[in-house]
Amino acid sequence: MNPSGRAATSLIILIVLWSAGRAAAASPEIAGSKTNEPGPGAQEVHFVDSAPYSDATNISRHLGYTVELPAYSVTNESFRVLVPGATPTNGSWGLLVWISPSDSSDIPSDWQTELDNHGLLFVSALRSGNSRHPLDRFRLALDATCNMCRHYNVDRRHIYVGGFSGGARMASMLGVGYGDIFTGTLCVCGVNFYTSLPISGGKYYPGTYVPDPGVLLRAKRNDRFVLLTGENDENRENTKSANMTGFKREGFRNVLYLEVPGMGHAMPDGKVLAQALEYLASGKD
Repeated sequence: MNPSGRAATSLIILIVLWSAGRAAAASPEIAGSKTNEPGPGAQEVHFVDSAPYSDATNISRHLGYTVELPAYSVTNESFRVLVPGATPTNGSWGLLVWISPSDSSDIPSDWQTELDNHGLLFVSALRSGNSRHPLDRFRLALDATCNMCRHYNVDRRHIYVGGFSGGARMASMLGVGYGDIFTGTLCVCGVNFYTSLPISGGKYYPGTYVPDPGVLLRAKRNDRFVLLTGENDENRENTKSANMTGFKREGFRNVLYLEVPGMGHAMPDGKVLAQALEYLASGKD
């Protein structure tokens, strides 16, 4: 199949998966000058400008989708920001851009300590859950990234994207497709990939995007990925397949598979998060 055909098919698959997620939910510029850096603590913020790399041209280039984007303005969106109490000794922050499966941005209470320990800012768009159009979710995460870099002194070597469940699937696509922006990716209980991932019974998870070859090569060589699941997670088989028949088979150099004993489809505790963050940070100094 030619690239344009693959892209169209991938988007159809992604939309189908999104529609299924909506039904389930219904039932229950890097760089840019720093301006007015807000203080520590949790805040709800609004941004004025979109990222130069979140427009239709760049989404098409990075993810392969050549469709008209849904109506969207970042000025109508809200974001939750967490700022550690102490500024890192080197004066620059790392950044974790989080994609939630729900319209809130809740994380376990002990994650804040680990974010502080690793000098990481945290930003997550509100109204970015599984019921939101996937292309909007991409743009929200990209716009959050760019604006945090405009407002804070962010270290380009430590810009991570992550998420839980359906949010992890979005993060996995951005981490590879936008491997020129994100240096690390944390997928908790969910992973998408650009090739089909076989699972038991002759079934498979289809590829959901078509990355730019140059960006893909950079992601394979330089970026770091943590694929985290639980022993009893419903997405465990998907995550294991993504690790072995996806990332490893495709030649990604830096991939850590973490399986938490006894954990189901849930967010891990701060101790496990610390292990993941330490891996993402390694080799970047």
